[in-house]
This record gives sequence, C-alpha cells and structure tokens, in this order.
Amino acid sequence: MFDPTVDLKEQMVEHRRTQILLGAAKVFAEKGYHKATTKEIAQAAGVSEGTIYNYFDNKRELLLAMIELLALQSLKSIINTQPPADPKEFITIILRDRYQLAQERGYLIMPILAEMFTDAELRQEVYQKLAMPVAGFLERYIQTHIDSGMFRPVNPVIATRVFIGSIVVNFAMKLANLDARYEDISPDALIEELASLFMDMLLNPERANEK
Repeated sequence: MFDPTVDLKEQMVEHRRTQILLGAAKVFAEKGYHKATTKEIAQAAGVSEGTIYNYFDNKRELLLAMIELLALQSLKSIINTQPPADPKEFITIILRDRYQLAQERGYLIMPILAEMFTDAELRQEVYQKLAMPVAGFLERYIQTHIDSGMFRPVNPVIATRVFIGSIVVNFAMKLANLDARYEDISPDALIEELASLFMDMLLNPERANEK
C-alpha cells in the first residue's frame, strides 16, 4: 500500500544530512579537516553534536560524504544517464559541470584537497572510494570508443588522467587568477578549447576524416 509519508520522511532525512555536510564543508574549509571538531560542525550546521552521529559514524565518514556531495554528486548524475552519441558533446557537458563546481564551491573543496596531500591514508581513501568509480567510468567510456574504432588506441587510464589534470590546472588558472592571460579567455571559450584538444588527442584520424 502506498504510504505518502515515506517520501516526506526520506526528504527530511536527506535535508538534515545535507545540512550537516554543508556545515562540515564550511568548518573544514576554515580550519582544515584535522583541526575541525564535530562540535564546531554541529554549530555551523545548526544541529546538536549528537545529531551528527545519527547520520555519520565518525569525522572521516563525514568528510568522505561531504566530498561526494559537493564534488561528485552532479558528475555521477551525468555519467549515470545515457551519454550523448557525440563524444565531444559528452566531454563538453562534463567540462561545464566541473567549471560550475569550481566556480561555486571551489573555495570549500580546495582546502580539503590541499590537506589530503599531507595525509596519505586520507588521500588513498578518497581516491579509492570516491575518485576511482568516476575515473573508472571514463576509462570504460574511452575503451568502448577505442573498440568501436572511433578513438585511436590510447591507454584509457592515462587519457583519463590527462583529462582530469587538464581540468584542474586550467580551471585553477582561470578562477584563482594564477595567470593573467586567462582573464581574456571566456569560460565558454576555455571549455570549447579543452574539449577540442581532448578530442584531437582521442579521435582516430581515419574516422575523423570520414566526417
């Protein structure tokens, strides 16, 4: 029998969970992961400290959930849908999503990513639990197009990291004002250039000439 209260309860749980994660993001960005306390996170989220433990077993679990929410949720939504037939269109969608993320939430995520470089255990956990599922999808996507003959026979593991690295470096240059030359490049132009360069790297010349 349909229970109309179930969806409402789930929505309330998800809302509270998101509330806690956004509070955690704020505290982690200001104080760093290791110095932040659950008491401070609770204050920032507007909940009791005990409420946090109703949703998360410890601070490490809270951090992983926060990164997934802020950095990967929208990307997972993209890769879980049917990709467009045109690979460049698909790559452009990913690039736009990542640019919007960096623009809107980069100030929350970057301090945590920086801290990960000093914590090998945390770095490995984030990589294996959060980054690898997404990277693995991109690797399989590239391999599928290699098998079809559309892409040249590159190493999909390396190609995926080239793609990720180009996003991180170029978006940082643009949004963090690290290189003044990026000021004259619009976000749309930057995304188009990156998508074109990546496709130039991947496309099988014989298939490209068929178009």
